[in-house]
Amino acid sequence: MNEAEAAHLQFLLSRLRMLSDEHWHTFTSSRRAMDDHAWVGGTSARDFAAKLDRNDGALQAELRKALRLVEEALRRA
Repeated sequence: MNEAEAAHLQFLLSRLRMLSDEHWHTFTSSRRAMDDHAWVGGTSARDFAAKLDRNDGALQAELRKALRLVEEALRRA
């Protein structure tokens, strides 16, 4: 890997960290409201809560995966 590629990976890593810091909690407040029973609507509310939970988990997993991939590429450099 040349110096330009390593610099690009370093930029990507810093950008991913910033995005992770800004967005890891995107669904948190809605999930907490659901947990506190602030939402009503029977099964539709439960379905929405389950979807929020899945989306939150997926977002967290993708952010971790992206960070890990770039960190691994930098270690190999």
